Amino acid sequence: MHLAHHLTAIGRLQAEPTARIVALRTADPDPDGDPVELLEAEQDIRADHEALVVLLSQQWGEPETVDLDALLPDAGYPARPEEEGVQLPEPERTLCWRVAELAVWTVGERWTGVGLARRGEGMPFQLLAAVGERGRRAPSLLG
Repeated sequence: MHLAHHLTAIGRLQAEPTARIVALRTADPDPDGDPVELLEAEQDIRADHEALVVLLSQQWGEPETVDLDALLPDAGYPARPEEEGVQLPEPERTLCWRVAELAVWTVGERWTGVGLARRGEGMPFQLLAAVGERGRRAPSLLG
């Protein structure tokens, strides 16, 4: 596990003034390769995610679990250029396209979230972390 590196990366994200997403870990084995290798890579990242949620919960309290599927229409899914509706700001928009479920904490004046990304075939499996802009509510509270 790479928990110390993940915590350091999240600390850096929180220190920056802008909203951002960062890939903490990526597993990109050959999708046509050994199925055992694919499964092991996914299990390793899932284990990192679970351990990271536990550590952050010890530090900040229990997270809110956000189902980002409900926000997909505001993120432009399905993509229809002729439709202009409410558009989510970044990083929420990108998160909706990549992550189905996000663990979110409010830390000071910002939200911080971690989730597993893999919304499509051929996309690498990733552990992502994101922070929102100061004073902006967490994704589940938007709209």
